[in-house]
Formats: sequence, structure tokens, C-alpha cells
Amino acid sequence: MEKSEEGMKTEGESTLDRAYEERHLTECVEVIRANIAVYEEEVRRMNVEIKDMYERYRDDDPEIFTELSNTITMNENMKTALSKNLRALKKPYFGRIDIEEYDGKTKRPQETFYLGKGGVMKDPTHILVVDWRAPIANVYYENGLGECSYTAPGDRKYTIDLRRKRTYELDGGQLIDFYDSEVIANDELLTKYLAKNKEAVLGEIIATIQKEQNDIIRKSPYRSMIVQGVAGSGKTTVAMHRISYILYNYAKDFKPDDFYIIGSNRILLNYITGVLPELDVYGIRQMTMEQLFVRLLYEDWNDKKYEIAPCGTGSVRKGKRAWFLALREYIDRMEDETIPQDDIYFKDEILFSREQINRYRRDNAVLSIQSKIDGLNERTLVKLRNELTGRELIYTAEERRALIREYTGRFGPKKWKKSIFDIYDEFCAAQGMLPEEKQSGSVPAGTLEKERRAGAEGAAAVSAGAAGAEKSRKSSRAGKKTAREEKRGCDVYDLAALAYIYKRVKETERIREAHHIVIDEAQDFGMMAYESLHFCIPGCSWTIMGDVSQNIHFGFGLSDWEELKTLVLSDPKDTFGVLSKSYRNTVEISDFAQGILRHGSFSSYPIEPIIRHGNPVRVEECADEGTLLQRAVGLLESWQRDGLETIAVVCRNAGSAARTAQSLGKLIRIEESDLELAEFRQGIMVLPVDYTKGLEFDAVLIWEPTREDYPEDDGHAKLLYVAATRALHELAILHTGNVTGLLDKAQEGV
Repeated sequence: MEKSEEGMKTEGESTLDRAYEERHLTECVEVIRANIAVYEEEVRRMNVEIKDMYERYRDDDPEIFTELSNTITMNENMKTALSKNLRALKKPYFGRIDIEEYDGKTKRPQETFYLGKGGVMKDPTHILVVDWRAPIANVYYENGLGECSYTAPGDRKYTIDLRRKRTYELDGGQLIDFYDSEVIANDELLTKYLAKNKEAVLGEIIATIQKEQNDIIRKSPYRSMIVQGVAGSGKTTVAMHRISYILYNYAKDFKPDDFYIIGSNRILLNYITGVLPELDVYGIRQMTMEQLFVRLLYEDWNDKKYEIAPCGTGSVRKGKRAWFLALREYIDRMEDETIPQDDIYFKDEILFSREQINRYRRDNAVLSIQSKIDGLNERTLVKLRNELTGRELIYTAEERRALIREYTGRFGPKKWKKSIFDIYDEFCAAQGMLPEEKQSGSVPAGTLEKERRAGAEGAAAVSAGAAGAEKSRKSSRAGKKTAREEKRGCDVYDLAALAYIYKRVKETERIREAHHIVIDEAQDFGMMAYESLHFCIPGCSWTIMGDVSQNIHFGFGLSDWEELKTLVLSDPKDTFGVLSKSYRNTVEISDFAQGILRHGSFSSYPIEPIIRHGNPVRVEECADEGTLLQRAVGLLESWQRDGLETIAVVCRNAGSAARTAQSLGKLIRIEESDLELAEFRQGIMVLPVDYTKGLEFDAVLIWEPTREDYPEDDGHAKLLYVAATRALHELAILHTGNVTGLLDKAQEGV
């Protein structure tokens, strides 16, 4: 155990210190057990009451309705408290701070606070364990010993003397060890945590949050931020903890349904969703970027007619900001052509002048064309009725009605007749986009034709099973159209354009969307998506996490942050942050991965690895595919015998992943490989490289990285870098000789 700031302790003092900590832990566990018993009984009792009230409930009895609502709310609160105490039972706390608060010129008596994943109450007025999100807990993450401060709710600042900062290693309610330190989670302790398996590491995250991560977590939710984080810097983890922190400290202003979490694929989103309950977060809406744009289309999306499709060759063009600017200009011209701008006369007098019409359009710029038409029609009729007022002797009732009918719809119909898909098609044609460019493909743009065919084949195999896909292909060759072939495929940039068109042209009713949007793996999306999203959901704040060195969508993802910073960081208090420390990989894996990037002609953010050594990266050539398969099975089995629980076999695309999973599955247990059903879990997963984004595994096997699959260019260097940096402890590459040249520099020193 490290010595505290008080200096060297005698063996007797250390023994007494440990005895005190063991006694405190025992008392804490006893309180938690008692809390659990009370909460379980309260939940059981309320469940009975709720059932009884439902049986007595009548629509015309407001008292029972109020009582039922209050009881349900209290029951949910009790369930939350029960859940917190159950989670706290094995590991009640992870840290402790001893402070003396300054009160004017004097100090108050020293106080001790134990910090945990969730707050634990000894009784209604005494806190046993302080929640890590509480303001006082920030002292643990931010400060060294000595004078410092923290800010409480209401922006009240407290100056304190931090006397001790202690970190605990607990397991199953038992004290393993504890450490006093100037800074939280010193490298020795952090390295000890990081050496554990993936599932164990997740349990230690809150105890080992670093200062630069904590700064991001505790930023104001009313401001936007972009975070550039190198591979393994904890971007996804920080984003999840930030949501938890905001919901805890800004409960009056933010509810779970105020958040959208946007991820690059469903496996990543399922992983995020699975971890959030551990952070006391429930009910957060999470979706892919494609699903979000479909949501923004509302009734104009029909699952029977349209489907989400992967990006194709046209995405290189459609993903750029220039595409959005061209679309915006196109809709501006459409509005000019659609809304008449000439003076409107009643008899010989101007009823509605051109200047008034254009002023209305300028003052209501955020409204759709249809809403402007409706508003101008309404104002025209109001002006007409004002003109007719008092002229009953001139006009009969029928004449008045005829005049009103004549001026009704002067600015256009009440209903927009042209579909947003028609408008988009006309825009694409105006831009000279060929039909094959507009048609979505199956893999990221910039890849080889062979790869595109393999990806499409694999996507079908994964979604329908290899046998079903083969049957589908045979049916297609026989001239039988499948339901999939009859649908129109829309990639993320088609959807972004359609959502923008809907908002600009058709929207007549504002629907409340998110107040705060969290985007993970943000570099994977081009500026077209961000421009459209920024327009469609105005007024929200953003937490955007990514790494431009991991942009796997070569032609349309983000290679730098400059355009996005200009778009979303418009307030001087918005921030751009950098996470440069990598906590994931061993030094050996990190050096190997950075060697891959040295093939690129792009600049990248520097990486500062935590010094944690492991086995060398294995790069092995096999005589043939059969030998490769046998060698892979042996390696995977040896990793499992060594206790590595989460293992990924990373393939180039969905087609390769489907075939590899089928071959390996005959020899060793493979987890669900259908990309629509697969979830992050223990065991062996076979995944295409783009589906591993944002995830990490105890061990990674990169499968057959050939020269054709990974040519020596910037995009593929980033892609292989992503595959290599998924591994915490072990990384191996197996091939049959035709290996990519991107490994040349990476293998220097291996």
C-alpha cells in the first residue's frame, strides 16, 4: 500500500488503519442489506396496493386516479433505490476524501466522504455513500492534496483543504487493498485495473476516471462540445457518464427522453444501452443516424416502400457539405418559384404588397414552404375580410362568399401534392447525378468493385442466413422479384436530404425532439448529415465524440473537425476537447497500430499510451486456408483457456465475416453472427471491421488482411488501424501469404 501524505506510518498504524477500513466496510454492507430488506418489502406492499387500486379504478373517480398515480411514482422510486443498493452490495464505494472546509478565516472539523457508483442512505438524513456525480465528488477527480475548491448547486463555491484521497479495491464486499495518492488512479493502480478482462474493466471505470475525462463529463449541458479522442481514450465511456452526470445534476431541466444517443451501428448501441443502467440511466432513446433521419420524416416514410441501405459510390458526393449547400439553394429557388411575390389587389387597391409578402417570408424563415403558404393565405383572407367589413350594402352575402373563395388559396393549395422523394429525384437530376450513383451500394465508397460485391453478398447472407440468401439469389436469377428488390433503398445521405426537404417543404406541425444529442464515432458521418441534422433539430446542444484517424468512410467521413466546429460550436462557451491518452491497448499493440498509420499521408493526433506491457503482436503466415482455419481455432481456444472472455475475429466486410463465421462455427462455438441480431457479449464474435467501431475486446484476431482488401492508401490504413486498436490484451493476424503491405512498418520490431 502507498503511504499517505502524512508520511511514513509504522506497521502498527497501518494495521489499525486497515482494521478501521474493514470495520467501516462491514458496517456499510450491513446498512445496505438492511436497506434492501426495507425496499423489497415496500415494493412488495406497493405492488399489492397498485393491483387493488386498478381493480377499484373507475374513470369518474379522480381520487383513486390521483392515489394510483402517486403510488406508482413512489413504487418506481423504491425500485430505483432497491436497484442502487443491490448494485452497491458487492462494491459499496471506490474512494474516500477527507476534507476541512474553510469558514471565513477558520476551518471546520474534518469530514470524511466515501464515494460510490450510487448514493447510499443510512437513514433519511444521513448519507452513507456519496454518489460520484455529486459536486463534492469532483474534488476526488480534480484535485491533489491541499487547498482547493468545488462548486455546489446554485454556483456556490466552497474552499477546502483536501487532507486525504484514498482509492479502494473491493471484491464481493471484501476489502482487497487501498491506496492513498496525490492524484486519482495513479499509473500503477490504473494499469492494474486495465490489465483485467473487459467485463471487469467496465466495473472499475468510475473509480479510474481521469482528470481530462472528468472535465468533459462535467461540462455544462447547455453548451455544445466536440471531443477528439484517440483510440482507447474512453470516448464512449465518457459520453455515457456525461449523460448520467447531467441527469443527476440537472434533473429539473433534463429528462431521459431529452437525449438522443446516435451510434454508427446497432451492436455499438446495444452495448451502450446495456451499460447505461449501471450508471443509473434509463429510458434514453438510442438510434443509428439512419434511424434518426427516418424518424424526422414522420408519415412520409413507408417501410413497405422504402428501406435503409448502406452507402454506395454516390455517397462520396452526397456526403459532402457542398451537396447540402446545393440542396439548400435548390429549395430556396423552389420557394421563390412556388410562392407568388406580386402585389395582390382588391379592386384597384393593394391588399397585400410584394414587400409585405417578402417580409413575412424573411421573418418566418424557419417555416416550411407549406407553412408559409398557409400563413400567407390566412393573412390574405384576414385583410380581405377587413376590407369587406362595413360594406354589406355594396356586397351581398353570396358576393362576399364568392370573393373569399376567389382569394382562398391565392398562394397555393392547402396540401403539398409533390412527394419529397419526387423533389429529391428532381434535385439529383438537376445536379447531373446518374441513376447508378444515386442507387445505394453495400459498403463504404472508395472500395474495390470486388469488395462491393462481397459486401452485398455478405449482407444478404447475414440477414437471411447463407442458405436463404442462396435461395433468394436463385429466385432472382429466375426472374422472381423479392420484396427487398421492390423497395427503394436510401442511404444515410439520401435520408438526410429527404429529412431536410420535408422540413423545408412540407412540415406544418412542429414535433418536439431532443434537447441534447450525443453522437459517438462522429467521424464516420459526412457534413451533409450534420448540416441536415443541425437544421432539422434546432436549439439543442451537442456532445460529439470521435477520432478522425478512425474515419473508415474514406470519401465522405470527416478527415478533420474544422467544418463541424464552425457549424455546432457557434457560442464562445462551446468547447473542443482532446483526449490523447489511450487506456485500452498494451504498449505492444499501440506501437503496432501506430506503425500502420505511418503508411498514411495524413496527419493524426498524437497518442499517449498508458505504460502497460503485454505479449508481442502475432503475425503468422499459414500454408493454405485449411491451415489458417486450424491455427485460428487453436489460438482462440488458447485465449479462452487463459481467461480472455470477449474475443473478436475481425474480417474485412460482411461477406467475409459470414463465410468465416460459418467455417469457424463448425469447429468452435461462435456467438450470433447475424448483424441484425448480434449483441456485444462474452465469447467469440465474428464481425466486419466497420461493426467493431467503438467496441473493445480482450483479444482480437484479424482475419486474412490481403493486399486487395487493404491496399496501401490512407483510407485502408485507417481501417486496419481500427481493427488493430480494438484489442485490450492480445492481437494476432493470420494470413496465407498475400498480406497487405500496410503491415510492413507495423512489424518493425515485432
